Amino acid sequence: MVNQISPSYTTIGDIFEKNFLFEVPKYQRYYSWEDEQVDDYIKDIDNIYNNTTDTNPIEHFFGGIVVVDKPVAGSNRSQRELIDGQQRITTTILLIIALIRKYESLRDGTNDALINSRINKLKEKYLIYNDEINRIPTIVPKLTLSNADNLYFDAIINNNSVPQQRDSHKRLHKAYTKIKNYVKTKIDALNTTDDKIDAIAKIENLIHKNCTIIFIDSKTRESAYKLFQVLNDRGAGLTEGDLLKSKTLESLEKHFSPKQPGIERAWDDILQDEPKTIEQFLRYYYASVCGKRVGRTSLYDDFLKKFFPKLVDNEIITEEADALEISNTVATILSEVKTYRKLINGIWPYDSQQPITEWDRKRLDILINFLNFDIVYPILLAGAHLEEKKFAELVHMLEKFMFRYKTVCNLGHQKMSDLYMAEAVKIRNDPSNYRLSDLRATLREYVQNDCTDVVFKAGLSNLKYRTSGNNKSLKYLFSTLNEHVEWYTNGAVGKPKACKASIINYDNVTIEHISAQAAATPLLEFAGEKVHHFYNLTLLTGPENDKVKAKEYRAKKPVYIGSEYTLNTYFSSIADWDYSEAQKWEDYLKDFACKVFVV
Repeated sequence: MVNQISPSYTTIGDIFEKNFLFEVPKYQRYYSWEDEQVDDYIKDIDNIYNNTTDTNPIEHFFGGIVVVDKPVAGSNRSQRELIDGQQRITTTILLIIALIRKYESLRDGTNDALINSRINKLKEKYLIYNDEINRIPTIVPKLTLSNADNLYFDAIINNNSVPQQRDSHKRLHKAYTKIKNYVKTKIDALNTTDDKIDAIAKIENLIHKNCTIIFIDSKTRESAYKLFQVLNDRGAGLTEGDLLKSKTLESLEKHFSPKQPGIERAWDDILQDEPKTIEQFLRYYYASVCGKRVGRTSLYDDFLKKFFPKLVDNEIITEEADALEISNTVATILSEVKTYRKLINGIWPYDSQQPITEWDRKRLDILINFLNFDIVYPILLAGAHLEEKKFAELVHMLEKFMFRYKTVCNLGHQKMSDLYMAEAVKIRNDPSNYRLSDLRATLREYVQNDCTDVVFKAGLSNLKYRTSGNNKSLKYLFSTLNEHVEWYTNGAVGKPKACKASIINYDNVTIEHISAQAAATPLLEFAGEKVHHFYNLTLLTGPENDKVKAKEYRAKKPVYIGSEYTLNTYFSSIADWDYSEAQKWEDYLKDFACKVFVV
């Protein structure tokens, strides 16, 4: 490897002045710098700007840049694949663009010739290269990002507006905005146009002379990637998704390169979200397929072994069947991540409308975004392969059970997580013949042994209104009971049956204190924290709640009886509110809940 690389200590400006052209290869990640890295970059630039003098030049070392030669047919230009250093180089170009924009803002008719000359020099040094390919003149960019980022990056360069379509676009926009604001603040603080022009030139000059790097020019991709891995500790800072993309594309390089563009596009789609979201998906998907959690620090290795076993030991694929298997696996991962994106946003993952109602579809959003049960993702990812009606039944069963088991009874979720992962594997093995009855039977055993009616009722007694919280648990409980009032008052025969005619808007649900929080003469039984106890609560709409604020029970009663929520018809026979009635109300709610929250 030593004979295949040429390291040199130089500056960022110097490598551009020597007309190196950089291209981010398809194997590499997208623009990934967050606010912290961009802020650090700006601080480093600002430190050089503020402290460097002719007699005391301040330098800052920006790390290593690893490239590999990439010949261009019909051209002699110095084209390089940018193996390591994409973030620093890209951010520097964003700074150059900000300088150009600032130059443009200083045109006033008297200095246009000078400004135009400086803008053209910056563009020719950092942005464009005038090439000839087979004697045909052509202009090529000095930095080309990955396919997923380059169109958006080009729009920034040319001051055009294009929509942000992925997380890396948002990061590019934020980085450019921060840098542009830094330049604006620095330059606008000066008084005269001449001072401002000189200040811009000073920033340009420090990029050329003071931003130092180790520039490592490799002759082969193999040596470049080995060096990259050494410098980055097997890709530290890269996401597992980036590494998996790189591994799959590299494996096809020699024998199946025509397959690369399709797989690259699929990976671009898979990796469009923020890194944390992608990592969570990979973990949930692994658990859904394997029935167990991936290692805390071994996601890349475990995922590779499971889904791309041929790549564990063999870098290059030589068999058509293996190449097809890789392509199909990536396509499957793409399909699964599309389902995951719907799930995490509470969006129903089916297109059909019947016989599933809007009420049924709403259960998914409640399970995921209102009750916030993330341990169900492995089984839901697998469950999305079931017929739609069975998936709806699965979602509703999980919703009710998890509220009883975890939210109210506060039991540990470890064995539930293990159960859901194991069940996910069963679903995937034979979705057409999978029966929910086995899972239902297991959940019923947990109810009978762990979260019995006695335990459930005790947990309900502990529910309290939180003055500083969102009280989602209470809103969900009362709303769910309200949906089952007709079934319960008619004898609670058979399975719990909700009224699906109307869907409760949880944003409109408020928790009402029957004995008012700010009552003029509060009863002793409802003084202090006791006013927030489960037995003193019900639900009202926002406008209804506004009508009864701080009033005594008798003044509230007509609003209760006429409430949009039929649960409150209970109060039609309650003449006055005291501790005895509150206990009866609590007992009523507990018995009601035990009938509804069954699987």
